Amino acid sequence: MLTRDVLKSYLAEMPRGHIFDLTYSLFADAFPPGEPDPIARAALQAFAKECGCDLKNNVLEGRYELTRL
Repeated sequence: MLTRDVLKSYLAEMPRGHIFDLTYSLFADAFPPGEPDPIARAALQAFAKECGCDLKNNVLEGRYELTRL
């Protein structure tokens, strides 16, 4: 199970330009209840900004892409 603390730690160690694929199931672990909850999405957006990442939703592949800026 992925927690926000674990994800934050991993993102902090990623090199610039690296992409972390956050599947919808991992998203639900860290930001319950997950897709398609708008509050969970907003929390992820704020979290990505706090971690210095750009966020893209790849709906076709069922994942978010967090790119380290």
